[in-house]
This record gives sequence, C-alpha cells and structure tokens, in this order.
Amino acid sequence: MSIPTENYETIFKQYSAALRWMEGLGIKLSPGRTSHYERIIGYWKDAYKNATAHEGQNIFPEFVSSMFEVFEFVNIHKAFNALPNHEVKGIVEKLQKGVNGPFNATNETPESSVARNFLFEAAVAAKAHRPDRGVEAILDARSDTGISIGEKKIWVECKRVTTVEKIESNVRKASSQLERILAGEVGSGHRGLVALDVSKILNRGDSIFMTSNDNTLLTSVNQLMDDFIKEHSHIWERIYERRNRKIIGTIIKFSFMATSEARNLIVHTSQWAINPRLGIAKSDEHIQRQLVAELANTQ
Repeated sequence: MSIPTENYETIFKQYSAALRWMEGLGIKLSPGRTSHYERIIGYWKDAYKNATAHEGQNIFPEFVSSMFEVFEFVNIHKAFNALPNHEVKGIVEKLQKGVNGPFNATNETPESSVARNFLFEAAVAAKAHRPDRGVEAILDARSDTGISIGEKKIWVECKRVTTVEKIESNVRKASSQLERILAGEVGSGHRGLVALDVSKILNRGDSIFMTSNDNTLLTSVNQLMDDFIKEHSHIWERIYERRNRKIIGTIIKFSFMATSEARNLIVHTSQWAINPRLGIAKSDEHIQRQLVAELANTQ
C-alpha cells in the first residue's frame, strides 16, 4: 500500500513537473482539468495554514478532489519521464485522452468516463514499470497494457468498475478481449490478467477515510482489500471457468483520500493486489507472487 509522506508543497512541485513533461510530449492541457488542479493545489498548499472557516467550506473540497486526481499523473511521470519520447508513444496517446473529462470524479457519468479509463490503463503500466527489478511495461501492447517479467509476457485488460453489479459484465468483457489476444500470440510464454479499479465501489470520491495514524490506516486498508476479494472473487472465478487457462488472475486497485491525524495531513491512499485464479499451475502462481514481490512498496 502507498501512503505518501510528502507535504503539499512537494506534491505541487511533483505535479507541476508532470504537467511540464506532458506538455513537452505534445499533450494539450489547457483548458482542462489538469490546469484546474494545478491552480487549486498551488493556492491551497500554503493558504490552508491560515484559511478562514468560510474559505475552508468553499475551497477545501476542491482541494481534496484535486489532490485525489493528481497522483496518477505524478506516478506516470515518475515511471516514464526518463524514456525517450518515441518509446512512450502509447502512453502519450492514453494521457492525451486522460486529461479530459469532468474536473471532479464524483461528476463522472458513463458518457464522460473515457478519459479516466485511459488514465487507469497508463497507471497500470506505470505501476508495472520497474526495469531495475526486471519488470517492464510493454508500451506497444495490443491489450490495454502489458508486463514483461522474466521470459513471460502478461497481457492486461483494464476496467474501472463503479458498482458491484457491474463487476461481472466488466470481467466478462475484459477476459473475452484477453482470449482474442492470447489466441493471436505464438508460444508458451504468454499470460493474461484482468485489472479492475474498484475505487468508486468502495468510496464514491466525496468522503475522506479518517484514521488516527499511519499504522491504523495501513491495517484498515489492507483489511478493506482482503474483504473485497473475499466477498467478490466468486464473480470473476465463475467467469474464468469458461476462459482460456492462460488467464491467470485479477489485479485489484483502489484509491481514496484519507487523513492520518497523527501527521495532520490529508493523504492519497492507494492499494493494489493480485488475486490468482483458482486451479492454475504452480508456475503461474509463482509469476504472480514474483510480480507482487517486485512491485511491493512502490508508487
């Protein structure tokens, strides 16, 4: 799990660096939500210290929303900014779509969700890109993204799911897409994963998860992930019964804003997990354990 320890000033600088990087890649940012977040955080990073009650009521909710939104852009920048521009063409295409959409995630509709859907694909790629640890994102994948680890290539289809009722249809679609991709790949080194962002199921985005300290927050969020998988894994397992055995598991991700009262800061909290498919080969279980180990305690 990731709990950033940077103060608001540092986060603002990191986000501004991410925006300048995106502009350098030719991504058009204005007018749009990315510039809006920069303005809000740029003001509030200092103003919160001396804000009146009236300012807090009117501006602070926008600040919380902006802080929630910027971290995926920051993490994508951290993962890929050292690569030559021509190598991140696929990420650029996702980011150009991802900068659009409503300013606040709570105002998202099925018709306006495309931007954040593409951003999630880029975020999964960023999470998986750790070349110093032998794990790299496949940036020209035919799937939403891909992961190269050892001699295996793992193709990933990504879905953001807004309600429990929509888990089944999204997993069914993603696994069907993976079957088509796997059918076109030659050799035994190809596998598939479905990636689900379930943030809106667990938190609609308009509330803050409150805890007394970081340790309590870690325990609570780990339990939240464990409970979600325990309660809902039967949905995707039932679908996988009829799917290609090379589809080996499910990535689950959620994020929300939380307070750690001991530090008196609002923090962006994210958790990632892999739920291996039941009955897979030991070698495929090992791939997923290795992937989790290599990506632990990062972004």
